[in-house]
Amino acid sequence: MGPLTDVRVLDLSRLLPGPFCTRIFADMGADVIKIEEPIKGDYARDFVPRRGDFACWFMEVNRNKKSVALDLKQERDREIFLELAKTADIVVESFRPGVLKKLGVDFETVRQRNPKIVYCSITGYGKQGPLVKQADHDIGYQSLAGLVSLSGEGNGKPAIPGILAADMQASAMAGMSILAALHHAEKTGEGQEISISLFDTCLALVPGVSATYFGNGFVNIRGNNWLSGANPNYNIYKTEDGRYVSVGCLEEKFWINLCNLLERPDLIPVIRNEEKYPWLKRELASVIASKTLKEWMKLAKGSDACFAPVLNFDEALETEQALADEMVLEIEDAELGSYKTMGFVPKFSVTPCAFYRRAPRLGEHTEEILQEIKDK
Repeated sequence: MGPLTDVRVLDLSRLLPGPFCTRIFADMGADVIKIEEPIKGDYARDFVPRRGDFACWFMEVNRNKKSVALDLKQERDREIFLELAKTADIVVESFRPGVLKKLGVDFETVRQRNPKIVYCSITGYGKQGPLVKQADHDIGYQSLAGLVSLSGEGNGKPAIPGILAADMQASAMAGMSILAALHHAEKTGEGQEISISLFDTCLALVPGVSATYFGNGFVNIRGNNWLSGANPNYNIYKTEDGRYVSVGCLEEKFWINLCNLLERPDLIPVIRNEEKYPWLKRELASVIASKTLKEWMKLAKGSDACFAPVLNFDEALETEQALADEMVLEIEDAELGSYKTMGFVPKFSVTPCAFYRRAPRLGEHTEEILQEIKDK
């Protein structure tokens, strides 16, 4: 059994950051009840591709949960939610500020029924400031927070981020914050409200960038710093067959290993001369372009040279490392047949995460939960 088997979570969130956060809780054994509006439910239920009548995206971030369909605009359903909140430890929501207050299920209202409740709101811009009501998506939060300006070729167009960093990091921040507040509630009996802003998360996501700016005023942008292509020993290079490898030799010992792997020990001292960096990049590019990706990976095995292949996601899942760490789960479902889903990142030695149930159909557990409330 997981470490959170005695914890109940009411999940009012939709799409990604909230649902992913509560999925991690569910993987850890928490009783996560997804509260969805009738008929449509979470928007992610409509996404493609599909597995039977399920959206694969929805299944990936909502496994191990139950679903209860409630129309919180109706007094009866609102009262059901508040009664259910009396049995819960945590509420997670992702509406714009003020929406749940109008519906009568905001933190202050829930706290009157359950003083120990930990109530986490995940929003784009928090609960204060001129942008709190503004709609946006991950690319917008990253753009406004200065993250998009960090990616891409120097003097070129900023690159669209390849990952939803705002969503995923806000999800992780929410999880850590919720567990901290839960610890406080268990000790004191006092619940509290947590506000997680996707914009704030992005601002805090680059401590190296902020440290440099606060330290000497230097503004990191694409191509002008070691994290975005300025340095030859932290860069991307093309192989003979048109694939790519990454070089991440920040420490001298790894740089020495790389230069020996490339059979260019003469390059070892050059890394100390920044004026030679353009030339050094060209030399590395020329050497690396002389062999295929497969040839380089065979030579690099065991070299400790911080020399890695740039893989596509399907290739990454097939690596020996991903398979050995059980990051791909094979699920057998009586209705849907066999399918794959992502494994568990945290590896607990005593209370491991587990796959308990597939993602629920809309309202699949409504009657079960309503009966539970009646029986109390």
